[in-house]
Parts: sequence; structure tokens; C-alpha cells
Amino acid sequence: MMPSLAPPGCAAFVLALAAVVNGAASAASERYACTVSSTSTFSQSTLLSLPLSGTWIGNYDATANPGGTRTVPGLFGGSGNSPIPFTSTVKPGITIADANPSGAFALVVDRAAGTCAVEGLALDVLNGEPGTVATDLVVSFSTFRTVAPNSTFIGVSNFTVPLEAGALTAATTAQSGVAAGTVTANPDGTWAFAVSVPVVVSVAGTSMGQPFTSDSPGALVLGGTLGFGPGGVSVSATGSVSESVPVDAPPPIVSQPFPLPTILPPGSTANLLMSGTFSPGTATTSASASLAATGPLVLRPGDLNADGTVNGLDLGILLGSWGPVTPGNPADINGDGTVNGLDLGVLLGNWG
Repeated sequence: MMPSLAPPGCAAFVLALAAVVNGAASAASERYACTVSSTSTFSQSTLLSLPLSGTWIGNYDATANPGGTRTVPGLFGGSGNSPIPFTSTVKPGITIADANPSGAFALVVDRAAGTCAVEGLALDVLNGEPGTVATDLVVSFSTFRTVAPNSTFIGVSNFTVPLEAGALTAATTAQSGVAAGTVTANPDGTWAFAVSVPVVVSVAGTSMGQPFTSDSPGALVLGGTLGFGPGGVSVSATGSVSESVPVDAPPPIVSQPFPLPTILPPGSTANLLMSGTFSPGTATTSASASLAATGPLVLRPGDLNADGTVNGLDLGILLGSWGPVTPGNPADINGDGTVNGLDLGVLLGNWG
């Protein structure tokens, strides 16, 4: 009787292999671990609109601050230091111009099927570079006067007051869902690709001495070219995001110093203390990216000869190493020191 060529205890796995080979073969996909290049650029504009209602009052004390500001309602008369009601919208505007982001993502490509996917995209947009926060206050109030400096503020509706710049402390873009797209061969050997990546664009900073955060869900629509070389891929793509979303109300403002430019006469500043409560607002974000990335091929478990496909060649290597092996043997897929049915099961599970 002829001896069996199958390793002991693997008959069931050989039957499973036969089912895989005789069935519809799955198209081979390639997975690349991509790192974003420093030549990439990212520009972003985010405008927050936050309703704020409250009062301001002169920072005045006859003993401690005799040169401070006192507030009096109306055009004439009045005494003391009276809170002046106002309604307003605080509008922090965040600008990031041609920053060089850092980040990474996984690219999964099936050229035979014409499909691709992006996984785990994460970008640090600022990457240590500065952004800017410029805040406007669009305010409405009734007529009032200030003392030291002496000025009359005629009642206005939706009057814009530029405020001091705030600070931008963080800006990130992170994938938030499944991103599937297409790839098409180009005549020059490269491949065109297009994919829409669901993301959350986040910013954080300070404005008017108060912290703010904004998370804007949207879609980063990417398109460009892929170049495949020995063991790796190069990615060149452009993309854009445009989204408007609700924003939670920030904490209330309590006695926040507020330098209000005087109106009559102009050229001075009334140093007031502002208190108020925010209402929920909105954040509108537009962003554009030019991304360059490279990444090595990530071998699937079972691709023992590193040719990008798990097939009979890999099976032959595994069967030829059956039994105890020295550390580092590629056929020992699970690294337990023995090539056996467990390793064969992993190989068959990644067939194609």
C-alpha cells in the first residue's frame, strides 16, 4: 500500500482546500500600510456661529479703579453703574492655510475586481504648525454711555465688533465609517482611484478667553492615482470636505473683560465686564487636501512566498515544513513552533 502524502491529521483541511480550489476563486486583494508624506498640504476654514445673550457693565470702582469705565443707560441723565443688556452672535473663524499634515491609513486594493477601500485614516492637520482664530462679535444693544472714557454708544442692531485673536490648539481629521471606492487602470501603468471617506473634522481652541471645540462630520472625497511597485504603493490624491453641523453651547461667560471700541468720540476703548449665556450654534467647515503617501505591502497570513497571493505555492511550502520547526519559519503562521493544522487553517482562510 502506498503511503499517504498528506501530513498526519490534516485530511479535513485537504478536503477544505479542495472545496476552495474547485469553487469560485476569490480575487486577490492587496493591503498597504500608507504614511502621509510631508509634501502633503491641507487647508481648512471653519466658522462657528454661537448666539450669546447677557449684560455688560463698567469695570469701575471709585477706590480701586478710579480710572475705569462706568456705564449709564440712555442718552442723558442716569447715575451709578448699570448693567446694559445685549444680544449677540460670537463668530470665531478658524483658518488653516497650506499646513503639512501627518497621518496614516490603510489602502486595500483589488485590481482584478476594480475596487479599493480606505481604512483608519487619521490626520493631524496642524502637525505643529500655527493656525489662526479671528473672532467677530455681531451685537445688538440699546443706547448707553460710558464714563472714563466718556463716550455715547447709540443703539445698534447687528453691529460687528472685531475681537482679539484667540488660539487654535488642535485640528484633526479622522475616518468615521466604511470607505469603499473604485480603481481603473491607466494607459501609463498607474491606476486611477476614487473613494469617499466619511470623516470627522475637529478643531479646538480659545476665543474671548473661553475654550471651544467643534466636530464636523462630513465626507473627504478623494481622487487621484496609484502607482504600484515592488512591495509597495505610492498615492497621489486631492480631496475636499464641505459641511455645516450643529454645535453645543459653550460654558457661560462670567465677568469676562471686554474692550468695546468707543463710538462717539471714536478712538478709545470702554473697558467693560461681560457676562452672558450661550445657546447652541452651528459650525460650517470647508477643507481641501492634497495628499501624497507611500506604503509597503502588508502580507496576508498564509502568503508564505510574499507574492501577494495565497495559493498552491504557499500550500506546498507549508506542507513541506510540516511538524516542529525552528523559530522564524514562515510556515509557522501562528508562531507556536509547529507547522500543523492550525497554520493550515489560517492559510486556507486567506486563500486567493
